[in-house]
Amino acid sequence: MMNQKAPLIIIDVSNPAAFSGEGSIIVLEYTDEDAALKVARKIAEETGRSVTVRREDMRVISSISVVTTH
Repeated sequence: MMNQKAPLIIIDVSNPAAFSGEGSIIVLEYTDEDAALKVARKIAEETGRSVTVRREDMRVISSISVVTTH
């Protein structure tokens, strides 16, 4: 029987100030795409940051933009 590894789903939270010394980069790895998308939407809502969900080969599954309120 073959032991197949589930492909990784990567959540990347972008912070434009990350390299100015005032921010950070967060990367999470999931194997369940639906769960990854749910978490990514929640992170975008809670942090106000853009979130990108990618496949292991770095192809974009979804980009969640910062939600702005007026």
